[in-house]
Amino acid sequence: MRRYRATWLVASREVREALRRKGTWIVIAVFFFGSTAVMVLPALFDDDERTTYDVVLVGSAAGTQTYLEALGPELGAEIEVTRVNSADTARREVQAESADVAIVPPGARTEGPSVIVRSGENQALVGAARQALASAALADRLGDAGLSDTQVTDALRSPSVQIDEVDEGSNERRIASFVISLVLYLLLFSLMMQVANGVAIEKASRISEVLLAVVRPGALLYGKVLGVALTGVLGLAVGSIPVLVKQLTGGDLPEGLGGALLAGAAWFGLGVVLYLSLAGSLAALVERPEEAGSVLSPLMGALIGTFIVAQSGVDTALATVLAYFPLTSPVMEPARIATGVSSPVEVAVSLFLLAVSVAGVVRFGSVVFSRAVVRTGRRLKLREVLAAR
Repeated sequence: MRRYRATWLVASREVREALRRKGTWIVIAVFFFGSTAVMVLPALFDDDERTTYDVVLVGSAAGTQTYLEALGPELGAEIEVTRVNSADTARREVQAESADVAIVPPGARTEGPSVIVRSGENQALVGAARQALASAALADRLGDAGLSDTQVTDALRSPSVQIDEVDEGSNERRIASFVISLVLYLLLFSLMMQVANGVAIEKASRISEVLLAVVRPGALLYGKVLGVALTGVLGLAVGSIPVLVKQLTGGDLPEGLGGALLAGAAWFGLGVVLYLSLAGSLAALVERPEEAGSVLSPLMGALIGTFIVAQSGVDTALATVLAYFPLTSPVMEPARIATGVSSPVEVAVSLFLLAVSVAGVVRFGSVVFSRAVVRTGRRLKLREVLAAR
């Protein structure tokens, strides 16, 4: 039987077995509903409706009303002014929560202007009311000094202040970085454990010896790697459906998510081959299935540590180093791309080092697996397997 045909037969067997397990469908469902939640919930909680403030104004102070309504855009709100005849009526409106703020101009109260508000509420609106009262008072004084209405308007006109937000969209990029690193971490971790457990179970039950009578060790190992990887790609594809639907329907994705997804596909593909090859070959060293977790502790430590560093900050010196290291770059580099801190040189070098490492690991995994999977009776050490002829 040719090597490629044997590899595909093992892979198709692995896919069929995976699709029969409930755990596989649970993982796929988690990715789908988790992705849906990430796409839908921000839109549900994003309140883009314009705020409306109800203001009660005592008397007929037209200037105060004009200046107050002009301040609405600065508050990101619309200010609706209702006139009443007395300060007592205005106070009752505020107490009954029919109005947010009441303004009493100087002519309506002998002790001077005042603003009535419920304690601790609407402080931004209170500031706008005080500014409107001050502007109206200043306009009256300028008018009494002999200035025309046009001159008064020009004197009170102030240039609009432009708000320059530095690194606009950084919060969205951090969200994209978190999503990418979390998905890659969970996929690599779960697929790695699936391959290791499968190899350990087949070795302990002697199934691998039966299969080796038909296929070569390399085809058996990488057929399993390919089959498990395909189930991971299926889960990733199902999880990407809500993202694609939102993109095609004109929805806004977090900034950096699209590019990170495309970049993450390259690192995910190579990372799957790297981790699953190592997991399958190292699992061939164990004697019992329950020992598979212990032999994978270095790989699990690398994944967990990388994920923690990625959440702590992808722009640190440690994160930069991990973006180049092949065991950590499949999680770290896509997260750095999502936040925009990765340079083109870093992307190229990181991907090159990962590809070279994968080529070496494929050869290493094939040698270790072929020598270890047929040796039973005790747990093997890696150095004695590599030294064996």
